Amino acid sequence: MTRARTTVGGMVVLLVAGVALVWWGRSPGVTPSAQIDAPSSAQLQSAARLRVLFGHQSVGANVIDAVPAVFGSGGVTAPRIVETREPVASDAGFIAHAYVGENGDPLGKLSDFSRILDGPLGGEVDVAMVKLCYVDIDASTDVDMVFDAYVRTMADLAERHPGVRFLYTTVPLTADRDVKARVKAVLGRGDRMGPADNRARQRYNQLVRQAYGRTGRLFDIAAVESTMLQGTATKRGRGEDAYYVLNDNLRSDRGHLNAQGAEAAAGELVRVLAANAPAA
Repeated sequence: MTRARTTVGGMVVLLVAGVALVWWGRSPGVTPSAQIDAPSSAQLQSAARLRVLFGHQSVGANVIDAVPAVFGSGGVTAPRIVETREPVASDAGFIAHAYVGENGDPLGKLSDFSRILDGPLGGEVDVAMVKLCYVDIDASTDVDMVFDAYVRTMADLAERHPGVRFLYTTVPLTADRDVKARVKAVLGRGDRMGPADNRARQRYNQLVRQAYGRTGRLFDIAAVESTMLQGTATKRGRGEDAYYVLNDNLRSDRGHLNAQGAEAAAGELVRVLAANAPAA
């Protein structure tokens, strides 16, 4: 993966595999920021040693599927990746992942993740994280309630599993509605992907960033997804109405990542994992 860096009008422009991604440097925990750049060899090697548990649904699967490409681009052997809720029984690093709960039920996802971690697999891992999805937060969601449940769940798990380092995540975004989707929304057949839905996700993500953005343990997938590509701004609205959307150039549909977007998110995940790996 080729890389170059330059500065344009206060923006940092990174050339990744010949594609320009623009990163607005912002304070972590306040507004989205993401280092869209290939992990270093040292970061890849550190992350590869970890035994990881990752609870997710379909967007998380996009990220997991791109992990081998991130390691391959850096010339480092990827850790074993296995979908399981059972012990992996390996002294080497691995990423164990599981589809948790059901979409649209964030509390059920948190409960399911807790059950997995409290089971035999929880005794094997160094790092654990659970990612909610865009369908778990929309305009009808009690954002404060879900956030409080997330904070409480992660704190309770950390108390029960002092040997596990917990990472935190924002929720993914969706793209703006196209004309057909806007017509359906007017007719009362909304798809939970409109401006009000992404504003709710923005509010939830701001709470997550404020709580965890300075811990060094935040996998900010929403910041990656809303990063501007080829000069295309993804920020919509102004002032209190500002919110972020999934960049058109990083998506396979209005809610999921294409290969470029998935690799960017996987690279960010690897960097966060590496930052939380014990010294060799």
